[in-house]
Amino acid sequence: MRVGTRRGFLVAAAAGAVLPAPYVLAQSNFMAPARIRMGFAPYISGGPYFIAEARGYFKKLNITIEPTSHVDGSLSMPALAAGELDITGATLSAGLFNLMAKGAGLRMFMERGREAPGWGSNSIMVSNALWEKGFRSVDGYRHAKGEKIGISSRGSVAHYLHAHGLARAGLKPDDLEWQWGMSPNVSLPLMKQGRIGIINLPLPGAYAAQKQGVGRVATWSDEIAPNFVLACSVASEKFLTANHNAAVRFCMAIMQGNMDFMDAAKTGNAEVLKIIADATGLTAPIIDETRPRWTFMTIDGTPNLPSIIAQQNYWRQNTDLLARSVPEDQLFDSRAIVEAKRRMAEKNPFI
Repeated sequence: MRVGTRRGFLVAAAAGAVLPAPYVLAQSNFMAPARIRMGFAPYISGGPYFIAEARGYFKKLNITIEPTSHVDGSLSMPALAAGELDITGATLSAGLFNLMAKGAGLRMFMERGREAPGWGSNSIMVSNALWEKGFRSVDGYRHAKGEKIGISSRGSVAHYLHAHGLARAGLKPDDLEWQWGMSPNVSLPLMKQGRIGIINLPLPGAYAAQKQGVGRVATWSDEIAPNFVLACSVASEKFLTANHNAAVRFCMAIMQGNMDFMDAAKTGNAEVLKIIADATGLTAPIIDETRPRWTFMTIDGTPNLPSIIAQQNYWRQNTDLLARSVPEDQLFDSRAIVEAKRRMAEKNPFI
């Protein structure tokens, strides 16, 4: 039973996560030792994984994680498709949908962050000149005509956000000049020089750049596209089927990590701040300063499927980046999170 449609997901959840016979029989060996080769990006949004590892949640469930760090989640996708990784966190992008549509046998199986209202961690930073011109909210995109946008790649989260901001202002992508292939260490100096008007910059870099007078934070991702899914955990169909028990336990550990992460985003738990600081190379005070604008984690990893579908539709209908769409019922495999949620409700092993 692979659940992908919104109706299908809700039906499966309401039915008490009844699984096909092979998975029911497999539960006798539910705690068998498992190794999971996992790709991750060393950012604050990776907090649930860092917490689960540091607090021994994986170990408690007899899982050993073999982690591989990637500067960007999208860079781990070729390794996943090649079978060199079992699981990775991936930002939603045209590239991800494209890889899935080409028959790589990949499925999203757990939401790994969304930009919920008040929690959006991606800023839209504008030059000081645009700020003075009036670009101080999501409606400020009306001042963007003719400006230059510094951006890393086509089909990225930043591309999606800017396109939606422009649409809200009645503008089209062609009304601006897109400067592709720009990392922050290139676009920030250009913004300071007045040669770039708009960039997307996640926390904590956005606050640091603002303090240095490079530009100003005008608006946030959650104000442009409320509750849009930023990232999901992705695995091969083969892994999710052959290693169902391990996938369930992985989800259980991350669910507890999500709880701890969201609590720390509100309370500033010192232990969690240190865990994230050690994993990201940032300092605890810098991480603390970004609260509560940490990427929002749904505790059980249930996806905002309308957002995922809307993002794929945007790339398919408005760009040449997606030759064909992934059928909706093949985007997300809910089996692992449905069973993990049931098990956590029956007996949370971390309490």
